[in-house]
Amino acid sequence: MNYRHGFHAGNFADLAKHAAVLSFLKHLRGSAAPLTVIDTHAGAGYYDLSDPHFARSKEAEAGIKYLLSSDVPDSLKPLAGYVRAKNERAGFRDSIGLYPGSPVLTLDHLRVGDAYVGCELRPDDFRYLQEAIVPRGKAQNVDGYKFAVGAAQIDDPADMFWLIDPPFERSDDYTQIVDALKAGLTARPNLTALIWLPLKDLETFDRYLRDMEHELFNGETHEPDLLIAELRLRPLWNPMKMNGCALVAVGAPQGFEADLRAIAADVVTVFGDEGGLAKVWTLNP
Repeated sequence: MNYRHGFHAGNFADLAKHAAVLSFLKHLRGSAAPLTVIDTHAGAGYYDLSDPHFARSKEAEAGIKYLLSSDVPDSLKPLAGYVRAKNERAGFRDSIGLYPGSPVLTLDHLRVGDAYVGCELRPDDFRYLQEAIVPRGKAQNVDGYKFAVGAAQIDDPADMFWLIDPPFERSDDYTQIVDALKAGLTARPNLTALIWLPLKDLETFDRYLRDMEHELFNGETHEPDLLIAELRLRPLWNPMKMNGCALVAVGAPQGFEADLRAIAADVVTVFGDEGGLAKVWTLNP
Protein backbone atom coordinates (compact mmCIF):
# COMPACT_ATOMS: atom_id res chain seq x y z
CA MET A 1 0.00 0.00 0.00
CA ASN A 2 3.04 2.32 0.27
CA TYR A 3 4.05 1.85 -3.37
CA ARG A 4 3.63 4.86 -5.65
CA HIS A 5 4.14 4.14 -9.31
CA GLY A 6 4.63 7.84 -9.98
CA PHE A 7 8.29 7.46 -8.96
CA HIS A 8 8.77 4.87 -11.71
CA ALA A 9 6.38 6.06 -14.43
CA GLY A 10 7.94 6.09 -17.87
CA ASN A 11 10.99 4.04 -16.91
CA PHE A 12 12.40 1.24 -19.05
CA ALA A 13 10.11 -1.34 -17.43
CA ASP A 14 7.01 0.73 -18.22
CA LEU A 15 8.16 1.02 -21.82
CA ALA A 16 8.67 -2.73 -22.15
CA LYS A 17 5.32 -3.49 -20.54
CA HIS A 18 3.32 -0.92 -22.47
CA ALA A 19 4.91 -1.75 -25.82
CA ALA A 20 3.91 -5.37 -25.16
CA VAL A 21 0.37 -4.33 -24.13
CA LEU A 22 -0.08 -2.42 -27.38
CA SER A 23 1.02 -5.45 -29.39
CA PHE A 24 -1.18 -7.83 -27.37
CA LEU A 25 -4.22 -5.63 -27.88
CA LYS A 26 -3.48 -5.22 -31.59
CA HIS A 27 -3.56 -8.98 -32.10
CA LEU A 28 -6.55 -9.56 -29.79
CA ARG A 29 -8.58 -7.03 -31.77
CA GLY A 30 -8.44 -9.44 -34.71
CA SER A 31 -11.17 -11.47 -33.01
CA ALA A 32 -14.78 -10.61 -33.77
CA ALA A 33 -15.77 -11.14 -30.13
CA PRO A 34 -15.86 -8.14 -27.79
CA LEU A 35 -12.93 -7.88 -25.38
CA THR A 36 -12.96 -7.26 -21.63
CA VAL A 37 -9.67 -6.09 -20.11
CA ILE A 38 -9.12 -6.39 -16.36
CA ASP A 39 -6.16 -4.48 -14.96
CA THR A 40 -5.48 -5.94 -11.50
CA HIS A 41 -3.18 -3.13 -10.29
CA ALA A 42 -4.19 -0.15 -12.39
CA GLY A 43 -2.51 2.74 -10.60
CA ALA A 44 -3.45 6.35 -11.22
CA GLY A 45 -4.09 6.35 -14.96
CA TYR A 46 -1.90 9.36 -15.76
CA TYR A 47 1.43 10.44 -14.24
CA ASP A 48 2.70 14.02 -14.04
CA LEU A 49 6.38 13.80 -14.93
CA SER A 50 6.90 17.43 -13.92
CA ASP A 51 5.84 16.75 -10.32
CA PRO A 52 9.05 17.41 -8.33
CA HIS A 53 8.04 14.77 -5.78
CA PHE A 54 8.17 12.07 -8.45
CA ALA A 55 10.73 13.65 -10.79
CA ARG A 56 13.52 13.27 -8.24
CA SER A 57 13.76 9.56 -9.09
CA LYS A 58 14.86 10.57 -12.65
CA GLU A 59 13.53 7.26 -13.95
CA ALA A 60 11.50 8.95 -16.68
CA GLU A 61 14.61 10.91 -17.68
CA ALA A 62 16.42 7.62 -18.25
CA GLY A 63 13.32 6.02 -19.79
CA ILE A 64 10.71 7.69 -22.02
CA LYS A 65 12.54 11.03 -22.26
CA TYR A 66 15.79 9.33 -23.24
CA LEU A 67 13.98 7.15 -25.78
CA LEU A 68 12.33 10.11 -27.49
CA SER A 69 15.59 12.05 -27.64
CA SER A 70 17.16 9.59 -30.08
CA ASP A 71 16.25 7.24 -32.93
CA VAL A 72 13.41 5.03 -31.74
CA PRO A 73 13.63 1.31 -32.68
CA ASP A 74 10.77 0.01 -34.80
CA SER A 75 9.27 -2.14 -32.05
CA LEU A 76 8.94 0.85 -29.72
CA LYS A 77 7.65 3.33 -32.32
CA PRO A 78 3.92 2.65 -31.68
CA LEU A 79 4.36 3.44 -27.98
CA ALA A 80 6.69 6.39 -28.55
CA GLY A 81 4.34 7.94 -31.10
CA TYR A 82 1.36 7.46 -28.81
CA VAL A 83 3.08 9.07 -25.80
CA ARG A 84 4.29 12.00 -27.89
CA ALA A 85 0.80 12.56 -29.33
CA LYS A 86 -0.80 12.46 -25.85
CA ASN A 87 1.66 15.09 -24.66
CA GLU A 88 1.06 17.33 -27.66
CA ARG A 89 -2.68 17.19 -27.10
CA ALA A 90 -2.08 18.09 -23.45
CA GLY A 91 -0.11 21.18 -24.47
CA PHE A 92 3.45 19.84 -24.07
CA ARG A 93 4.88 20.75 -27.45
CA ASP A 94 8.62 20.50 -26.79
CA SER A 95 8.76 18.25 -23.75
CA ILE A 96 7.27 15.16 -22.17
CA GLY A 97 5.26 16.31 -19.17
CA LEU A 98 2.96 13.34 -18.63
CA TYR A 99 3.01 9.61 -19.03
CA PRO A 100 -0.18 7.61 -19.68
CA GLY A 101 -0.41 4.50 -17.54
CA SER A 102 -1.95 1.21 -18.62
CA PRO A 103 -5.59 2.29 -17.95
CA VAL A 104 -5.50 5.23 -20.34
CA LEU A 105 -3.27 3.47 -22.86
CA THR A 106 -5.58 0.46 -22.94
CA LEU A 107 -8.77 2.48 -23.26
CA ASP A 108 -7.29 4.47 -26.12
CA HIS A 109 -6.70 1.24 -28.04
CA LEU A 110 -9.98 -0.61 -27.47
CA ARG A 111 -12.84 -0.84 -29.94
CA VAL A 112 -16.41 0.30 -29.47
CA GLY A 113 -18.06 -2.51 -27.54
CA ASP A 114 -14.91 -3.52 -25.66
CA ALA A 115 -14.66 -2.92 -21.91
CA TYR A 116 -11.96 -2.00 -19.38
CA VAL A 117 -11.97 -2.40 -15.59
CA GLY A 118 -9.10 -1.06 -13.51
CA CYS A 119 -8.64 -2.22 -9.92
CA GLU A 120 -6.70 -0.08 -7.46
CA LEU A 121 -6.58 -0.39 -3.65
CA ARG A 122 -4.60 2.74 -2.81
CA PRO A 123 -7.26 5.44 -2.05
CA ASP A 124 -5.46 8.44 -3.56
CA ASP A 125 -4.46 6.65 -6.76
CA PHE A 126 -7.98 5.24 -7.01
CA ARG A 127 -9.39 8.79 -7.05
CA TYR A 128 -6.95 9.75 -9.80
CA LEU A 129 -7.90 6.59 -11.68
CA GLN A 130 -11.58 7.51 -11.56
CA GLU A 131 -10.84 10.98 -12.89
CA ALA A 132 -8.72 9.56 -15.71
CA ILE A 133 -10.98 6.82 -17.06
CA VAL A 134 -14.62 7.22 -15.98
CA PRO A 135 -17.01 7.02 -17.86
CA ARG A 136 -15.01 5.34 -20.66
CA GLY A 137 -13.85 2.61 -18.29
CA LYS A 138 -14.73 1.35 -14.84
CA ALA A 139 -12.61 1.84 -11.72
CA GLN A 140 -12.89 -0.52 -8.77
CA ASN A 141 -11.42 0.04 -5.29
CA VAL A 142 -11.03 -3.71 -4.73
CA ASP A 143 -8.47 -6.52 -4.61
CA GLY A 144 -7.61 -7.02 -8.27
CA TYR A 145 -6.83 -10.72 -8.02
CA LYS A 146 -10.21 -11.53 -6.44
CA PHE A 147 -12.09 -9.28 -8.86
CA ALA A 148 -10.42 -10.86 -11.90
CA VAL A 149 -11.20 -14.40 -10.75
CA GLY A 150 -14.81 -13.47 -10.03
CA ALA A 151 -15.19 -11.88 -13.45
CA ALA A 152 -13.76 -14.97 -15.16
CA GLN A 153 -16.43 -17.11 -13.49
CA ILE A 154 -19.29 -15.09 -15.02
CA ASP A 155 -20.77 -16.58 -18.18
CA ASP A 156 -19.95 -13.92 -20.77
CA PRO A 157 -19.26 -14.33 -24.52
CA ALA A 158 -16.58 -11.63 -24.48
CA ASP A 159 -12.91 -12.56 -24.70
CA MET A 160 -11.04 -11.71 -21.49
CA PHE A 161 -7.52 -10.30 -21.07
CA TRP A 162 -5.87 -9.80 -17.68
CA LEU A 163 -3.06 -7.30 -17.19
CA ILE A 164 -1.22 -8.17 -13.96
CA ASP A 165 1.41 -5.72 -12.73
CA PRO A 166 1.58 -5.70 -8.92
CA PRO A 167 4.12 -3.62 -6.97
CA PHE A 168 5.67 -6.77 -5.45
CA GLU A 169 5.87 -5.14 -2.03
CA ARG A 170 3.90 -8.04 -0.59
CA SER A 171 5.70 -11.34 -0.15
CA ASP A 172 2.74 -13.29 -1.51
CA ASP A 173 2.30 -11.45 -4.83
CA TYR A 174 4.03 -14.23 -6.77
CA THR A 175 1.79 -16.84 -5.16
CA GLN A 176 -1.35 -14.76 -5.70
CA ILE A 177 -0.59 -14.43 -9.41
CA VAL A 178 -0.28 -18.20 -9.80
CA ASP A 179 -3.39 -18.90 -7.72
CA ALA A 180 -5.47 -16.33 -9.63
CA LEU A 181 -4.37 -17.69 -13.01
CA LYS A 182 -5.16 -21.26 -11.96
CA ALA A 183 -8.66 -20.25 -10.87
CA GLY A 184 -9.18 -18.06 -13.93
CA LEU A 185 -8.12 -20.73 -16.41
CA THR A 186 -10.28 -23.31 -14.66
CA ALA A 187 -13.33 -21.09 -15.14
CA ARG A 188 -12.38 -19.72 -18.57
CA PRO A 189 -9.88 -21.83 -20.55
CA ASN A 190 -9.51 -19.19 -23.30
CA LEU A 191 -8.39 -16.54 -20.80
CA THR A 192 -5.37 -14.52 -21.91
CA ALA A 193 -3.03 -12.57 -19.64
CA LEU A 194 0.16 -10.54 -19.57
CA ILE A 195 2.15 -10.47 -16.34
CA TRP A 196 4.97 -8.06 -15.55
CA LEU A 197 7.64 -9.00 -13.00
CA PRO A 198 10.84 -7.37 -11.76
CA LEU A 199 14.14 -9.16 -12.39
CA LYS A 200 16.45 -8.80 -9.43
CA ASP A 201 17.85 -12.29 -8.97
CA LEU A 202 17.41 -15.45 -10.99
CA GLU A 203 16.42 -17.61 -8.00
CA THR A 204 13.20 -15.67 -7.31
CA PHE A 205 12.20 -15.67 -10.96
CA ASP A 206 12.98 -19.38 -11.41
CA ARG A 207 10.95 -20.25 -8.31
CA TYR A 208 7.98 -18.32 -9.71
CA LEU A 209 8.20 -20.18 -13.03
CA ARG A 210 8.45 -23.53 -11.25
CA ASP A 211 5.30 -22.65 -9.30
CA MET A 212 3.53 -21.70 -12.53
CA GLU A 213 4.56 -24.97 -14.14
CA HIS A 214 3.51 -27.03 -11.12
CA GLU A 215 0.09 -25.39 -10.72
CA LEU A 216 -0.91 -24.85 -14.35
CA PHE A 217 0.53 -27.98 -15.97
CA ASN A 218 -1.03 -30.54 -13.67
CA GLY A 219 -3.81 -32.03 -15.78
CA GLU A 220 -6.48 -30.37 -13.63
CA THR A 221 -6.82 -27.08 -15.53
CA HIS A 222 -6.49 -25.92 -19.11
CA GLU A 223 -2.76 -26.00 -19.85
CA PRO A 224 -1.83 -22.88 -21.82
CA ASP A 225 1.39 -22.03 -23.57
CA LEU A 226 3.41 -19.56 -21.54
CA LEU A 227 5.56 -17.14 -23.52
CA ILE A 228 8.32 -15.73 -21.34
CA ALA A 229 10.57 -12.75 -22.01
CA GLU A 230 13.55 -11.92 -19.83
CA LEU A 231 14.92 -8.42 -20.32
CA ARG A 232 18.18 -8.31 -18.38
CA LEU A 233 19.78 -4.88 -18.49
CA ARG A 234 22.82 -6.27 -16.71
CA PRO A 235 23.95 -9.58 -15.21
CA LEU A 236 21.85 -10.59 -12.21
CA TRP A 237 24.62 -10.19 -9.66
CA ASN A 238 23.11 -7.65 -7.28
CA PRO A 239 19.68 -8.70 -5.96
CA MET A 240 19.21 -5.28 -4.33
CA LYS A 241 18.87 -3.65 -7.76
CA MET A 242 16.19 -4.05 -10.39
CA ASN A 243 18.44 -5.55 -13.04
CA GLY A 244 15.69 -5.87 -15.60
CA CYS A 245 12.15 -7.12 -15.93
CA ALA A 246 10.24 -10.08 -17.26
CA LEU A 247 6.98 -10.49 -19.12
CA VAL A 248 4.93 -13.68 -19.08
CA ALA A 249 2.16 -14.02 -21.66
CA VAL A 250 -0.60 -16.58 -21.11
CA GLY A 251 -2.40 -17.74 -24.25
CA ALA A 252 -0.70 -15.10 -26.39
CA PRO A 253 -2.45 -14.39 -29.71
CA GLN A 254 -0.82 -15.31 -32.99
CA GLY A 255 1.73 -12.74 -34.06
CA PHE A 256 2.53 -11.53 -30.55
CA GLU A 257 5.67 -13.63 -30.11
CA ALA A 258 7.52 -11.94 -32.96
CA ASP A 259 6.63 -8.52 -31.57
CA LEU A 260 7.74 -9.52 -28.06
CA ARG A 261 11.10 -10.75 -29.32
CA ALA A 262 11.72 -7.42 -31.03
CA ILE A 263 10.57 -5.41 -27.99
CA ALA A 264 12.79 -7.36 -25.61
CA ALA A 265 15.84 -7.02 -27.85
CA ASP A 266 15.30 -3.30 -28.44
CA VAL A 267 14.69 -2.42 -24.78
CA VAL A 268 17.90 -4.20 -23.74
CA THR A 269 19.86 -2.57 -26.58
CA VAL A 270 18.62 0.95 -25.77
CA PHE A 271 18.67 0.80 -21.97
CA GLY A 272 20.98 -2.08 -21.07
CA ASP A 273 24.56 -2.12 -19.87
CA GLU A 274 27.37 -4.33 -21.08
CA GLY A 275 26.35 -7.90 -20.38
CA GLY A 276 22.66 -7.25 -20.98
CA LEU A 277 20.57 -10.07 -22.38
CA ALA A 278 17.18 -10.44 -24.08
CA LYS A 279 15.74 -13.93 -23.94
CA VAL A 280 12.30 -15.09 -25.14
CA TRP A 281 11.15 -18.68 -24.79
CA THR A 282 8.05 -20.85 -24.43
CA LEU A 283 7.09 -22.99 -21.47
CA ASN A 284 4.44 -25.55 -22.34
CA PRO A 285 3.33 -28.96 -21.10
